[in-house]
Amino acid sequence: MNEAPRAQAASQEVWQRPFVRMYQAWCDAFVLELRLRDVPGPVIGDRLADVEGHCAETGEPPWEAFGPPTDYARDLDAESSPERVSGVWTIAALAAVQVLAMLVGTGAVRTWASGEPLTYNLVQLVCLVLVALLLLCLPLLLRPLSAHPWVVGTGLFTLVNLAAVGAVVAGRSGATTVLPVPPALVAIGLFAVVLVLSWLEYRELTSHAVDDLVTSPLPPSPRTGPTARPGRRTALLPAVLIPVSYTALGVIAWVFG
Repeated sequence: MNEAPRAQAASQEVWQRPFVRMYQAWCDAFVLELRLRDVPGPVIGDRLADVEGHCAETGEPPWEAFGPPTDYARDLDAESSPERVSGVWTIAALAAVQVLAMLVGTGAVRTWASGEPLTYNLVQLVCLVLVALLLLCLPLLLRPLSAHPWVVGTGLFTLVNLAAVGAVVAGRSGATTVLPVPPALVAIGLFAVVLVLSWLEYRELTSHAVDDLVTSPLPPSPRTGPTARPGRRTALLPAVLIPVSYTALGVIAWVFG
């Protein structure tokens, strides 16, 4: 059997298909729901190909044939239970710890530069934990964020800023200090932690960079050719974002500290 046509078709991501472009909102929600459940990309592509084939035969739009995309994706996942891949939750956890380390570490740089001891009181610790929990919950918030970007996005932005303001106000108050630590040790140590976590994030992002693409098994449309597969450079930007931000904020904190 000649596998060349299949291999060529498998190189086409679903976003290139006219059907997906025509019903973008439904397909986006369908793929997102399965991605959040750590379903492998090729399996998602197969499920979406079934939807496309049915709609092509009947002439129905996907919401009439299959109902709400999240409900249909949830039912499909419960019925098939495919092999899972590590995904958004691992990345979210790594990113949350990195951001938390950056917030504490850059604060340590400021106190290190000014010659003051680094201290945290209970209110500040609660604010930092709140920020970390919000970051960890981002995968759960992707669905409402995509449906209501302004409402959910504004709420997240407000909560993060309230936590930041609360931490600053608490730091200037006379609350009891519960965590006195050497600022130099914290600043350098947490930067090393961020570098290690960035490497783990990069490895996680690249481990399935090719094999986990959401590709369609259907023949490519004559109007679109095979999609070039992303390389490791695509995963490099999110992996280096926090270390670069840590360095830039640390320099600013040192100069103006």
